[in-house]
Amino acid sequence: MFINNKYKKWYDSIIDRAKNRVLSCYVERHHIIPKSCGGSNDKDNLVPLTAREHYIVHMLLPFCVIKKYKLKMIKGFMYMNVKPKNSKRLYKINSRMYEKFRIEFGKMLKGTKLSEEQKAKMRGRKLSKETKAKIKYARQFQVCSDEQRKNYSKMFSNLIWVNFNGKSKRIKKELKEKYLKLGYNLGRSREYLTKDYSNNMKKIVTKIWENRRAA
Repeated sequence: MFINNKYKKWYDSIIDRAKNRVLSCYVERHHIIPKSCGGSNDKDNLVPLTAREHYIVHMLLPFCVIKKYKLKMIKGFMYMNVKPKNSKRLYKINSRMYEKFRIEFGKMLKGTKLSEEQKAKMRGRKLSKETKAKIKYARQFQVCSDEQRKNYSKMFSNLIWVNFNGKSKRIKKELKEKYLKLGYNLGRSREYLTKDYSNNMKKIVTKIWENRRAA
């Protein structure tokens, strides 16, 4: 999985040095061959590194593995920049390094088809009904410039609503026939507009107004 280049030499030198010493400071276990690439939890595949060394080797890994594993190594390094609460890592990625890895990440994703599960993860967390109501309320007072209105108009003019099994989505007009063949209906589903839903939304909006008055 490794490529023999300068990054691999730097990686090996850090690993070899770590194998022949005893650390009394804070350490992090590193898989020499990463688990996502088939590495095991055997002692021979584990090495204790300082937090700084651990960060550096993961920064090197994307550039010393074959293309098959490169995307996994980029993801691994980017995840390391999300500092856990119990971590003693003090490092920070700078803007140039962030840009470099984002560009590499984009290259690896180009032409890749994502699963529905992956798309859901990239969309982020699901918003609660209360949060959605707050956003909807705030948007009533949002002031858009003429340029923004033109951009919104242009963006939505080529979209239409379709629905299937009570779920609605916006699609491009040119995809209309494709979705109709898949069993979708034109328009937005209104199945969610039940009495319970309406009553619940009224309670949420009332609560928001009460909180605003109290503030």
